[in-house]
Amino acid sequence: MSLDTSVLKSILSKSDNEPHIEKFEEQVEQHQVEVPAFQEWRFELTNKDTLKIKLTKGTAEIFGTELSPNYEYTFQGSLKSCISTFSGCTLEYYNCQPSSEYVGEETCMGTLLNLHLALENIRAKGPNGPRVLVIGPKNSGKTSLCRVIASYAEKMDGRPLYVNLNPQEPVFTTPGNLTATAISGMFNIENICLGETITTGPSFYHPKQPLVKNFGLENYRDNLKFYKYLIGQMSGCIEKRLEKSSDVRSSGIIVDTPAFHIGDLDVIQCIIDELKIDILIVVGNERLLVDLKRKLKYDENRLTLLKVAKSSGCVDMDDKLQREIQQRAIKEYFYGISSSPLSPYTMVVNLKDFVFLNPKVLEALNLAFLSGDTADDDSAEAGTGLEASAVTTSFDDYMERLKAPSSSNLENAILAFADDSDLEMGKYIGSPEDTENNTILIKTVSGRNTLGFCYVLHCDDEKGKLKLLIPSPVQHLPTKVLVVTQFRYNE
Repeated sequence: MSLDTSVLKSILSKSDNEPHIEKFEEQVEQHQVEVPAFQEWRFELTNKDTLKIKLTKGTAEIFGTELSPNYEYTFQGSLKSCISTFSGCTLEYYNCQPSSEYVGEETCMGTLLNLHLALENIRAKGPNGPRVLVIGPKNSGKTSLCRVIASYAEKMDGRPLYVNLNPQEPVFTTPGNLTATAISGMFNIENICLGETITTGPSFYHPKQPLVKNFGLENYRDNLKFYKYLIGQMSGCIEKRLEKSSDVRSSGIIVDTPAFHIGDLDVIQCIIDELKIDILIVVGNERLLVDLKRKLKYDENRLTLLKVAKSSGCVDMDDKLQREIQQRAIKEYFYGISSSPLSPYTMVVNLKDFVFLNPKVLEALNLAFLSGDTADDDSAEAGTGLEASAVTTSFDDYMERLKAPSSSNLENAILAFADDSDLEMGKYIGSPEDTENNTILIKTVSGRNTLGFCYVLHCDDEKGKLKLLIPSPVQHLPTKVLVVTQFRYNE
């Protein structure tokens, strides 16, 4: 049977008869910014914004981390940041219009550079690097300063130990933790947590291995006894880390802190003594510096107190912005960022197979803190009441066992994996009312390093099941002790 040539021609020419649909590429409006030398471009984003930035000319950095030329950086969600330059640069930004953006002429770049050079001189003189503690009031730029001097030290082939003592700030992990991390590579400026860890999978940046102590609460004042105990435990781990690595020891440590005032003298003294601080930097509060010189117990030959002015680019961090950043940090811990996405896993476990601990909130402790104005009175020495009660502190003041875990106290919670190695968990799991055993358990795990985190997707009270989101595929969780932190996350 022969094929009609007219039919064949019709088939071959069918594509020519179809309507032609033109595809238009979405036009993205690009904006260009010229930033003169020793100035910075400041920008703010809302929770729904996604801004793309490219360095097209010159050199620039974000808090000490240098930008690669002609590379597209993506910033998502609530953010208040800046890009500074020592030599001048040209930036392009697109995809959205920042809620606020301008070029700031008054910066503290020269001051931070001089501070870095002074620290480098100390590093060059001996095997032990500087131990720097940065304190100051809220929104004074403490964290920015710590990031800058840590980044500059890393550029000089150093490996400084970045210590974060502010549980509100997520540094290489979820919020609610105290961390110590050797900075062996540049920060990931697109990641709100500053970078990825070895547990979150492969990354373009060098993965970090933070030492994590889980506090579980947002405000250190909620349980100052537990907070100071963790600082002491962290100190021991830091000393071991410095002993093992000459590179880290010679680079020193940089300690970031919550917002302190003179009423927190007892906590500041604790940090100085435990971490053997030899340089104390006060940011943006000359009055605090004067009061510390007068009230701190220190050897002038061992501890140097310095003042650094607050940058004009510092912005107020309200509670709403703080919550949005914390939620974003939790999301990035499990799902990664747009340039390096992660695929977390789900797991269903039995409630009866685990012990749930809850960090205690000791509200009475807040009465011991004086306001920044009244604490200047010499007749009211800060921390006196705390020192008197420290002798009677028990481990039951740190945590308590959750005797009836259910959806009411577990739904959407961030759980920390406590280290229960060398413990016979059988005698603890089946005895929630055994006070003596609970105290032993809390004493054993409260100061140990945290193994990781999971997120409670759903709690089925009827079946006694818990559905968890975990960052890595495992057949069994690494622990039988889960700490219910104060933080919640809603997908």
